[in-house]
Amino acid sequence: MRIIWAMDAFEDNKELNLKMATYLARLHESTGADIEPVYLLRENEIVLPSYEVPTWVTDHSRTAEALFKEVLEDYQLSFLLEPKVIPHASQSHAGAAETLTKYADRTKAQLIVVGSHGRQGFQRFILGSFAESLLLESDIPVFVVGAHTQAKPISNILFPTEFGDHSKENFRHVLELAKQFHAEVTLFHSIARPIESLFEMDTRPRVYNFKGKMLTLEQIVEQQIEHQSQRAQHWITWARTEGVVAQYHIDSSYKSIDEAILEAIPQHDVGLVVMEAQSGPLSSAILGSFTRNVVRQAECPVYVLTRHFYDRPEDRSSVSNPAP
Repeated sequence: MRIIWAMDAFEDNKELNLKMATYLARLHESTGADIEPVYLLRENEIVLPSYEVPTWVTDHSRTAEALFKEVLEDYQLSFLLEPKVIPHASQSHAGAAETLTKYADRTKAQLIVVGSHGRQGFQRFILGSFAESLLLESDIPVFVVGAHTQAKPISNILFPTEFGDHSKENFRHVLELAKQFHAEVTLFHSIARPIESLFEMDTRPRVYNFKGKMLTLEQIVEQQIEHQSQRAQHWITWARTEGVVAQYHIDSSYKSIDEAILEAIPQHDVGLVVMEAQSGPLSSAILGSFTRNVVRQAECPVYVLTRHFYDRPEDRSSVSNPAP
């Protein structure tokens, strides 16, 4: 396995880097992965053509690599590969993320570890976020260590899911992670409030036609909980055949999905959240996404199965037994 550590070596963010170093050590111990530190060096003065790199840029990169090595010595990670400095001319986080994604593809990396400052609101609008741009660009999963992350063991992995077909494929990947970390898995599903309840103007009981039956809203929700619990039990059985202990959490609080996930993390002592990044660039820019909100606020790392990744089943890890 090959992992890229995308590190902003020369910013004053040593606390965040130390958190990433802790998890990199655990990843190396669990997987035996080759881990390459990478620094994206932005050249502001010149746009570099793909066919020619001026000598002064090469020299500049060598100087940056020497300084990069000195910075890495502080983290005492003896297993790291030689650090790599990648010059690029992009002035945006999206362009830098694209550069890193192309390098990851060229070197056949299977995971990118990156830090996120967790900025929100106006500050985030002004400064942007490299980590969030990477979630949109990357062809491989991204392991995000946020500003609120508390370095603790990965003994329980939370997997929010709709139990759909693509989630089945991604659950295979979650099971492989659970085996590597010797962790349990908690399946998380959030029940949506029935739309009809938005139009309740009084307290009189009302019934609705739901799958051919006349039911109250409470009965509809109860049926949804029962149905999703049965599906979760099938997945738990599947996990058991792979030697992984699993349980489930069906949330019917009607809170937003990201808020419910964030509350479930301390409730289940979760050490890692695995999420699917399903929003495209436009919806992310206008509305945000549940995944990004969890990344910004979670007290544990978030392992994001990017859209490009789960759109290509041949890239996913597989297990011997099919899903129920």
